[in-house]
Amino acid sequence: MAATRDDGGRVPGVWTKELLNSAQGDSFSLLRLAAGGEFTRPGCGDDRVLVLDGKLSIAGGATGLVSEHRTGAYAALPGDGEVGAVVSSTSGSTALVLAGKRLGTPADDVFGPEGWLESGPGQWFRLLLDVAFDETFDERVVGLSHFEPGSFSPRHPHRTAHRFLFLDGEADDELVFPDGTRHTAHRARGDFVDYPYPIEHQTFSRTGCTILFLHEPVPATAG
Repeated sequence: MAATRDDGGRVPGVWTKELLNSAQGDSFSLLRLAAGGEFTRPGCGDDRVLVLDGKLSIAGGATGLVSEHRTGAYAALPGDGEVGAVVSSTSGSTALVLAGKRLGTPADDVFGPEGWLESGPGQWFRLLLDVAFDETFDERVVGLSHFEPGSFSPRHPHRTAHRFLFLDGEADDELVFPDGTRHTAHRARGDFVDYPYPIEHQTFSRTGCTILFLHEPVPATAG
């Protein structure tokens, strides 16, 4: 939808789409800027923006310092809650704005070869926050997952909600519900899915794909 100002007026050349606004405080929003588009967004200094395509400029909070970011940049959105960050693009850009706790250290190119770890045959992941975790991923985790063509992630449980944004490629995702019911969904670039605990799933990608994921813990009494 078209972005709006505080007075309700439309911001030309800017569109936003909220994907998630959870009770735990996490939120994901897509931000699309046409060439010459500019948008002021309140920030707290902990928010992040992942540039999905194009180039973004971010003018930071009270300082007004401008930083330039290209596709793959994972950048901080400065601000103090009163003075927001001004996000603009001279050539057009699409980005994902993330808000929440412990969203990790900014990086110039999270899609580049550095920082990826192998999680299985043909599968790689890169965390966007610093966290110690065990093989169950039972605490809050935000990161990227890459499937090479023909790779497969077997059925697995987590004591978390699963949230995914498919950034490129395609995959088939088989969901297993608590009553044993199974459902296979075809996923492609731009799909956002939210699987509540205790749904289990397994993923196969013929083409290869890259996914942004968030695993969010559920209360110990759930399930």
